[in-house]
Amino acid sequence: MPKDQQIFDKICELLKPYNVKNKPILRTSGIMSDLEVDSTAVFDLIMELEDHYDISVPMEVISDVKTVGELVLAIQELLQQ
Repeated sequence: MPKDQQIFDKICELLKPYNVKNKPILRTSGIMSDLEVDSTAVFDLIMELEDHYDISVPMEVISDVKTVGELVLAIQELLQQ
């Protein structure tokens, strides 16, 4: 089971290409609001995470997640199922 920090690091790594303004990525960073990642890129990010962790992220989880920290928690919960 990957640790919280490992998941956060992986998300940061996957967010890099979409973070065009190179803003610092914090757990409190809004994925779309602060990092200005558009919805298409968010789906790409989710698909990459699904492939990497061999999980399936339900649509309602995607729509509920606003910050990087919330995404970390959502991935952790899915991995524990």
